[in-house]
Formats: sequence, structure tokens, C-alpha cells
Amino acid sequence: MNRSKRYSLFFFSIIFFFLSCTNQKQALELAPVFSDHMVLQQQSLAPIWGKGQPGETVTVEASWDKKSTTTVDATGNWKLNLQTPTYGGPYTITILYESDQVVFDDVLIGEVWLTSGQSNMEWPMRARILNQEEEIAEVNFPKIRMFSVPRNLNGTNINTASWKVATPENAPDFSAVGYFFARELHQKLEVPVGILNSSWGGTRVEAWTSIEKLAGMEASAEEANEILGQGGLEAIRQNAVESNSQIRRSNETVLKAKSYAVPESIEAWESLDLGDLEFAAPEYDDSDWSVFNTQISEKPKTALESVFTKGSFAEDGAFWLRKTFDLKNPSAFSHFVVEGGIDDFDYTYLNGKQIGQGFSCCTGRSYEIPAGLLKKEGNVLAIRVIDTGGESGFRGAAYLAGDQERIELDSESWRFKHIAYFLNTSFQKHNFTFAELSTQKETLKKQLKKGILVQNPNTYSVLFNAMIQPVLPYQVKGFLWYQGESNVGNYKEYQSLFTGMITDWREKWGQKLPFYFVQIAPYRYTPEAESHALREAQRKTLALEKTGMAVTLDIGEEDDIHPANKQDVGKRLARLALANDYGKSEVLASGPLYKSQKLFPSYIDLDFDYVGSGLRAKKSLQGFKIAGSDSVFYPATAKILDDKVRVSSRKVNNPKRVRYGWKNYFEATLFNAEALPASSFQTP
Repeated sequence: MNRSKRYSLFFFSIIFFFLSCTNQKQALELAPVFSDHMVLQQQSLAPIWGKGQPGETVTVEASWDKKSTTTVDATGNWKLNLQTPTYGGPYTITILYESDQVVFDDVLIGEVWLTSGQSNMEWPMRARILNQEEEIAEVNFPKIRMFSVPRNLNGTNINTASWKVATPENAPDFSAVGYFFARELHQKLEVPVGILNSSWGGTRVEAWTSIEKLAGMEASAEEANEILGQGGLEAIRQNAVESNSQIRRSNETVLKAKSYAVPESIEAWESLDLGDLEFAAPEYDDSDWSVFNTQISEKPKTALESVFTKGSFAEDGAFWLRKTFDLKNPSAFSHFVVEGGIDDFDYTYLNGKQIGQGFSCCTGRSYEIPAGLLKKEGNVLAIRVIDTGGESGFRGAAYLAGDQERIELDSESWRFKHIAYFLNTSFQKHNFTFAELSTQKETLKKQLKKGILVQNPNTYSVLFNAMIQPVLPYQVKGFLWYQGESNVGNYKEYQSLFTGMITDWREKWGQKLPFYFVQIAPYRYTPEAESHALREAQRKTLALEKTGMAVTLDIGEEDDIHPANKQDVGKRLARLALANDYGKSEVLASGPLYKSQKLFPSYIDLDFDYVGSGLRAKKSLQGFKIAGSDSVFYPATAKILDDKVRVSSRKVNNPKRVRYGWKNYFEATLFNAEALPASSFQTP
């Protein structure tokens, strides 16, 4: 073969390869929020969107005889609106794209609400709620559906999520508040109800707001503009990757031990291997381990923080607990239970076999024990616990449970070994003994470095980007919100920040949709906390139109920030929707809300909205205080007169102001006749 022929063949082969690559067309993609069993908002132009090859045609056909067509734009994105009928179904939706087609079955048309917030909204049915077993067993509502956005900051886990029908099998993972709201709405309206749940425990309102909105608000402008000045969150993340790699290498050199990256997805957490699984083996010799005394049957006091001082690095990290025990009748026990959960995460092994794992700090554990695994002598329970901040360990009683017997395991000592520090982005192994962990504190301060945290769910806007943006602009009727506990520390800015977030979401959806939220429940916060002031900021947010607040002043729990009564929370949110959005005039939307005051020389009369059938006291009115022009408040006498509340004190002449329920933990005493509690408040 001569040279020119070879060059020609080479040239044409390159052209063929280039054309074959460039002619590969992008397959049809739909936003992950679309799946079988979904619910679309009735009588709306429901947006449907995805990705495809620029210039190609996408057609959506619905079995209710509506269709819509669009063209993929130059960026590879497409979106169209599909007219929906009044409630009903099931229907099918077919998406046509060249020779491809995607069919969604069992689609319902009804009412769709987006639920969001922190742990009390995330709180699943499988966690501690009133009448949990009965509630889950009685979930049989084929026309209630829920789509749960996974807690994930890399934006990929949502690709495997899907709409779930309300059955006993699916319900344990449902947001309890979302489900009880949907049940109430469904039963009162007799229409299908869909819940889009996007919530994450321990998160602040700033994380749920777009960076552009935060940059324009005084309370958040400085930090938000700093993020924008560095190119945004993605640019910051990319820059941090190399820095964190250098930090890990430095820490490994200091401690002469391997480090492991902190997982970024639930799948990675599930398979986390820290090179420590030998500690799960029953035959492992733990005689040189330290002794850890639990004794927490009534109060969750087991924590690394009770063993290691703050700043020692060891108060967070990975550690193992092991216990050896004997049983007279091994076959009598079927579950290992930890009431209140294991904080933060756990990997639990019994006699060398993993029987469960949990990745929620405050959700009770109940792990089934395989038949025949227990024996009479020498059983070994081994638990790897991961703590990334705050208290760690058991949060309640730990025991073996059977049909008729229960063996307590938390009243005695466990063997304990701390194996790795948590340094934001890595778990850094070490070889220190228990005694050395505290004595190395000052040395480690100088030598160890914590990674730059780019996977922090409280970073400004990170949850808006990762957990709200992926479901935008799915057509919803309105928003439900339960959050605020994590913002108690900056309550002075909360009204502004919260109002900004509500406005932000409405702008992003292009509609002034109703926004209903839950006032945080009373709880024994630290003495310096002022959760009552945060509740007040929430109450004042009602100045924004088309908002409503569900009051929980009567169902809080002094020792648990996650009250078990999620049923009434859902019902009270449903009251707001039924009264304001569904024309149910017979439904009273709220408990009494402070409206105005009238001053007299020796007392103040208070007027309220949502008096309903009349104001009522629970036993006697307590929790009222009154002040004069010096703003020094004194305990006051309060009584109901003609659906007003008269407040007075012999210590205050010419009173000017009143407070009610003005402390962290308080049990409501003022209600309306419909048994709905009044919000705490402070008059101007």
C-alpha cells in the first residue's frame, strides 16, 4: 500500500470516528420528580421538564385527552405545561421523543403540597410518634402519595427516588407531619393528595434560601456576597477539594495512620469501611479497652462529650461499644432495641453478624435478630458509633426484646474504644490509648487540621440548590414548613430571613402560593436560649399575606425537642388549608392570635383574632406578665371577660405591655372553644 492510500484511509477513519461521536444523540431525560404513582395538581398547567438533544421534539400525551409539545432548547433542556383536569385517576402519561417513549402509570390528579424544614418535618413515621404501631398498621390510603427528596448534597440520590403510595410498607419512611396533613385533607375533601417532602434535620432557614435572595437582605448579605465573590458554592467546593486532600495527607503524617473520606451519599455511608471490622468479631480480645458506663434508662446522658473535654478532638469521631452477655432462653428474644436512637449513626453487629444500621440521630432502633443467632453463653454485641457533632451514643433505653421478656443492656458497663477523629471531611484514624486521647489535646491543636467543610447542610443556599431546585417548578397548591429550632440563636434576624425565604420561593415558582408553617414547640433549651423570641418572630411573619401558623404551645415536651404528637401538627396545618384554600368556612383556621391591646390605669385588655366560639382557659390562666413604661415585667393575674383577656398586677400602675408564654418551655393555658391554643406573644 502506497503512502497516499494510507493517508487517505487514515483521514477517512478519523472523519468517521468524529462523525460517529458527534452524531450520538442525548437520550430523553425527565426530572427525577416524575415517576409512576405521582400526583399532579388538579386544574392547573402542570410543568413537565427534562433534558434531550437540542432541536428535537418532545410530546407529552395524557390519557385524559390532553397533550403538549415543545422543542429541546440549545442548552439541552426542555419544559412544557400540561393541562390537568379536576381530581381523579388513575391515568397514564406518555412522553414521546423521536423513537423513544416513556410511560408513567397510576398517575392521580389531586392536591399537591410541598413540605419542608428541619427534623420535626423530616421526622418519619417509624420514629417516636403517638400510637406508632397502630398508625402505621392503619395506613391504607391508595390516593395519598409521597415523594421524599433524599438528604443528599451532591444532587444524585434524587435520581433513584420515586413517588410512594400510602401503605403500611411505605409509611414508615413518610414524613409524619406530611402524612397526617395529607390524611386530614384527603378525608375532608375526598380527593387524591400528593406530598413533596424535602426536609433535613438540624438545618437553618438560610440554607433553604437562594444565594441571590440572601445577598439582597441585610441579615445575610455579607456572607452571601462573599460566597458569590468566590464564584458560588460549586466553585468553592472545587477549590476546597485540593485543600482537603493536602489537609488529609498532613494529618496522616502527624498521626502515622490512615484517613477515610466522609461519605457524601447514603449508599457510601451504608458501606463505610474504616478498616475496623475486626472489632465486630466475637472472638476479638477487647480486654484492654476502656469501660464505658451507660446507665441511661431514663435520660440520654451517654456521650463522648461526657468523657472527653471540648477541644480534645475526641469528643467527635468513630468509636466502638462491645458487650458480652449470657441468656437463659436465647429463643425468647427477637429484637435489639434502643429507644430514641443511637446518635448520630450506628452499625450494629451481634455475634459477628450485622443486624442493622441507622443514619438518623434521633430515630429509635429496632433491629431484628435472626433466628438461632443468640446463644446461651458468650453473646457479643458490637456497635460502631459515628458522631459528627453534639451528644453521641445511646439516647434511651437499650434492651433485647421478645414477646414476653425484656433484658436491659444499658444498666451495666460496655467496653469502649475510640478509633478515629472526625475532622469535617475525613475520619482520621489514630493509635492513642484512652488515656492519651485527652493528654494529646494541646499537641493536636497545633498539628491537626480540620478539613474545609463543603458538605455542610447549613451552608448558605446549599439546600435550596440540592433539595428545592430539583423539584422546581413542580406545580403545587402551597407550602408547609416546620423549622426554626436551629435559628434560635439568631432570632433577631429570623423574621427578616424567614420572610425573605417565603418570598424567594414564591418568586421562583412564579406564584404567590399559600405558605403555612408550624410555630416551634416549647422545649427546655439552654438557659441562655430565647426560643420564645423565635416563636414571636414566627408570629410576626404572619404579616406577610397568604401565610398561616399552626401553634404547638400545648403539645411540646420539656425533655424532647421532637414532640411525639405529630398528628395534631398535621391536622392544624390542614385546618389552615381547609379554611383558606378550600372554602371550608366552618373550619376555624387557628388558635387565638394576639390582635391589639387597650390600656387602662390598672389593667390592660387584650383582643384576639380566631376567638372562634369563645376564649377558654385550661384550669386557670397562667403565664401572663405585665410591665409599665420601664419594661420591667411582673407575674400578672389574667381573666377572660367577653372574649377579651384582662391582665393586671398590683405591682404595676399604668401598665403598657403584656407577655404570655414568654419562656423556653411553657404549657398553654389560653385556648378557644375549639381546643386550639393561643400563640405566645409580646405586645408592642
